[in-house]
Formats: sequence, structure tokens, C-alpha cells
Amino acid sequence: MFDPVAIIPCYNHPQTIGLMVEALRGHRLHVVVVDDGCEPGCARVLDELAAKQGAGMTLVRLPVNQGKGGAMMAGLRRALALGHSHALQIDADGQHDVADIPRLLAEAESHPDAVVCGQPLYDDSVPKGRLYGRYLTHVWVWINTVSLQIRDSMCGYRVYPLRPVVDLIDSVSLGRRMDFDPEVLVRLHWRGVEVRHLPTRVSYPLDGVSHFKMLHDNVLISRMHARLLAGMLLRLPLLLWRKVAQSGVMGAPLQTRSTLAAAPHWASLAEHTFVSGIWLLFWVHRVLGRLPFRACLYPVVFYYWATRRDARRASLDYLQRLQAHGGVAG
Repeated sequence: MFDPVAIIPCYNHPQTIGLMVEALRGHRLHVVVVDDGCEPGCARVLDELAAKQGAGMTLVRLPVNQGKGGAMMAGLRRALALGHSHALQIDADGQHDVADIPRLLAEAESHPDAVVCGQPLYDDSVPKGRLYGRYLTHVWVWINTVSLQIRDSMCGYRVYPLRPVVDLIDSVSLGRRMDFDPEVLVRLHWRGVEVRHLPTRVSYPLDGVSHFKMLHDNVLISRMHARLLAGMLLRLPLLLWRKVAQSGVMGAPLQTRSTLAAAPHWASLAEHTFVSGIWLLFWVHRVLGRLPFRACLYPVVFYYWATRRDARRASLDYLQRLQAHGGVAG
């Protein structure tokens, strides 16, 4: 049974937390608010909210600040203990568009075993440093998953299936601050959990309070990517085998010239990409040069090779015709 709950990690957002709780209650969601060691003024606001909402809100209080990841893990465990099947994660500062909640929940109900993530559409309020910096994380996530399935790992607006995510956080050590959001998606992907995306508008933020620490959190995220890279290398044979198995490569019959001739022309094949990824590769080449660009291309090329049988067929047809005319060097 699909039974969602909303989780808001809160650290000193007294001006906006009430608006967020009211919006979520307007969508008939039970709300779990995690007090992540808030200062006394914000803690009082949370107490008043809990009293006002009654059975519609659960307040989880952490004695000291643990960071966004620590707060989310506490909220996810409580949500599962309350008997819910899925959890909507949303920030306390009002940057996420609550009008998209029905779309996210509908997608999660249609795909109950998947994580459904918001894919941000930013307005002019987004800090440019944050906007460009997140693309580097995207590249590392693609490398560490040997996949392009996770299009945006930084957006904290998502719906989790509770059982697999709580099993994960109870079995491995995850980042407890801003490194939580990308790491949990990568590790769920390693476990075979599908990640789906829906575009959603994001603005920065209503109360002007951001707890992202540019140096400290970027160091944590860099360390996280290094740990994940080591984990990816250990899992690489399994990840590659999964790609091949999902694409049906191992069971596909040998292509003959007659079957290739019957295949659709390459120009009729639908596009299977997204514009932000193309722009990201462009900027990697422009800023970092050819070698980092080529390193980024390996997981991209392998992804398309492993998942697009029609593209492989068209490419093989082209190479065979070229070879027949003596155009392929030995």
C-alpha cells in the first residue's frame, strides 16, 4: 500500500518552517520535522507548530546539530517506524516548489520501488558558484555509477521507498551533512534501485539562510566521491554485467547483413540524452582540457553502448559498409 509521509530537516529556519508544514498538510501528508539542534528561538517555533498540528505532525528532536544527512536519517527511520511506505524529502527554507508534490507522489506510486528525484529548473536567484559546482558532482556520480541514470544527485526534493533506504542507512556509514544527498543515491543505485527524475522549479531561498559551507562541505563531498570511486572499482564487474544484462547484449543473436538491412535507419532513431549533460561536457573540455573530457566520455559512451541496441546496430551497419569499401584502417 502506498502511504507517503513528508520529512523536513530543519536547522534554524523559524521564518519558513511554518509555511512549509502548512503547505504539506494542505496536500494531506503527515509531516515529520527533524529539529537538527536548532537554537532556542527556532525550537520554540517547532514546539508551537507541533502543538498546532497535533496528530498531523511528528517532531523528532536531535540534541546537537548533526547536519542534513544526520537529520534525514533520523527522519527516515522514524517514518518507517510510523508505518509509512514512502517519504517525501523537502527543505525547510522554501526553495522547493510545493505545487509539484502531486506529480512527485504520483510518479512514486506508479514506480513504488524507485527513488523519484526533482531535477531542478533554476531561476535567477541561484548562486552561480553553486550552479556550476554541482556539475562536477554530476560527472563523478556518472563515473561512480557507470551510468547516466542519476541526472541530478544534489537536489534534496525527492521521494524514497522507505524500506530499501532505511536498510541502506542501517548497514553502511553515510555522509551526515551535505554529502548525504548524492551518496545515498549512488549507493541505492549500486543496490539496483531505480532513480527517476521529474523537472521542478527551484529558487534560493525564501528566508535568505543557507547552511551550505563552501569550503567545508566541498571538502566533505570530495572525500565522499573518493570513497565512492573506490567502491565503484570494487563493484565494477557487477555494474558492467548489470548493464549488459539489462540491455540484452548477452542474449542478442549475431547480427547478419540481412537483419541489419531490415533495421531502422539511424536518422529515424529518437534522441536519448539531455541538454544539461551536453553543456556539462562542453564546459569540462573548455575549462579542464582534452584529457579530463575524454575521461568523462568513457562512462557516457559505455552507457549508450550498453543500453541502446538500436544505436549499436546502426553503428555496426555503418562500420561493416565502410569496411566493405576499404575505409577502415587495420
